[in-house]
Amino acid sequence: GASKDEALEYEAQRFSELAATNESASLIGIFNGMTAMKKSKFGDPVMDTKTVAVLGAGLMGAGIAQVSAEKGFKVVLKDKFPAGVAKGEGYINGNLGKKVKRRRMTKYEKDRIMANVVGVSDDDAS
Repeated sequence: GASKDEALEYEAQRFSELAATNESASLIGIFNGMTAMKKSKFGDPVMDTKTVAVLGAGLMGAGIAQVSAEKGFKVVLKDKFPAGVAKGEGYINGNLGKKVKRRRMTKYEKDRIMANVVGVSDDDAS
């Protein structure tokens, strides 16, 4: 085997070769970007968020609305069509109903969460 000094010299040589690659520069850029994103540039929030608006009551929108309502937010679930709003509310109600059936939540909790979801369509605005 090589002596300790030879091994350290070999390691330094190989490291300097790796450090000069495009991949290394990209990884350093990702690390720096992630570190910068962790720092809030806006300071402390002026007020707490109490209401969340979700535009689009499809599968994704209804899922976001459900998770938000379960976390205690008031949710305005908006869709272009009344049928879309009804479908989104039905999706949430069905998911919560499954949780009640599996005894992961009570009917009272389900009703409280559903009360936090208000559906609105473009037809309601006119």
